[in-house]
Amino acid sequence: MKTLEKKLNALAWKARFKAIAFRDWAQKALTNEDGDTNFLSIIIILAIVLVVAIIFIALKDEILALVRDAWDKFSQAFSGQDTSL
Repeated sequence: MKTLEKKLNALAWKARFKAIAFRDWAQKALTNEDGDTNFLSIIIILAIVLVVAIIFIALKDEILALVRDAWDKFSQAFSGQDTSL
């Protein structure tokens, strides 16, 4: 029974050591600012671009209809056909 307790105790100490080492690594990784801001800003910009692209793809017909309507009103106002912008 003593050898089992020793093995479990050794295993528990290894687990504690690994947990402390992981905690220190994570803390260092989260607080280290050596060049990570460019990477983070690129990721944020890519996410924004993807969201906007998805919105345009999903609402393509509605957006094109709004643009055509606005362009028609704009061109009619300058051609003298309609002055009620």
